[in-house]
Amino acid sequence: MKFDPEALARYAVPEVRQTYDARACALYALSIGMGRDPLDTRELSFVDHCRRDHRAMPSMVLVLGYPGFWLAQPGTTADPTQLLHGTQAIEWHRPLARAATVIGRTRVKAIIDKGAGSHALIVSERLLLDADDGQPLATLTQTHVLRGHGGFDGRRETVDPPHRVPTGAPDHVVETVTRPEQALLYRLNGDTFELHADPVAAQRAGFPQPLLHGMCTAAMALHALVTTLAKYEINRLRAVRLRFSAPVFPGDLLHTDIWDDGSFRVRVPSRGVTAIDNGLLTCTRATDE
Repeated sequence: MKFDPEALARYAVPEVRQTYDARACALYALSIGMGRDPLDTRELSFVDHCRRDHRAMPSMVLVLGYPGFWLAQPGTTADPTQLLHGTQAIEWHRPLARAATVIGRTRVKAIIDKGAGSHALIVSERLLLDADDGQPLATLTQTHVLRGHGGFDGRRETVDPPHRVPTGAPDHVVETVTRPEQALLYRLNGDTFELHADPVAAQRAGFPQPLLHGMCTAAMALHALVTTLAKYEINRLRAVRLRFSAPVFPGDLLHTDIWDDGSFRVRVPSRGVTAIDNGLLTCTRATDE
């Protein structure tokens, strides 16, 4: 099917209404690698849904009100085998409850033509609302790269420049081991794209094995940031943005480089690649400052 940017611009992404509970919050926290030290009470407050102090990880907004891999639907005319998740941003408007009903409204925000011989950029936005009062919980903006589909005489506007991480040594380096079965666990949150579970599909797409979800890698980076910069005061988080730059495979060892100004990146030392780059977390000041 030929790519039709006008058809994509008109495509109506179905609204999603979702009810989740404390148990779903605990599953999500476990799926992003939390709770590996069962004696760490700070981690237990996320992974043990029976605790009085149980709370939801802010990054869980990534999987709430999620319409699935809607760009793979025929009505979008986008070739899913040529799509890459390029950037992701979150703006939190208020803390996430440990149980609620939410509404996710996703729309195509822009389709940008990078020129003949290049790519198309698809910018989409998901507004996550509390179903009880209609107030926004978070705004999620992401860019997908549609490889080799530029040159359709579309908008040639530029996107916001990526954040530049400092050139000096990071102030913190957090080491995280991804588990071999982590993609299988993470997909229980609702992201069931076959590339993350089916070895044949992964090889068909040119990868030696299924990939870890980019959203999972992003959430693991945010966990590292919550640990080092926010000191588990999750209500201080206001916004985060990042760029995906290389795949992560389940079982990879990750190094999250963090600077005190909120800059970060995620490296895979064994393969000499940077999986997430140009990251920036914005927080309010600590309560003890």
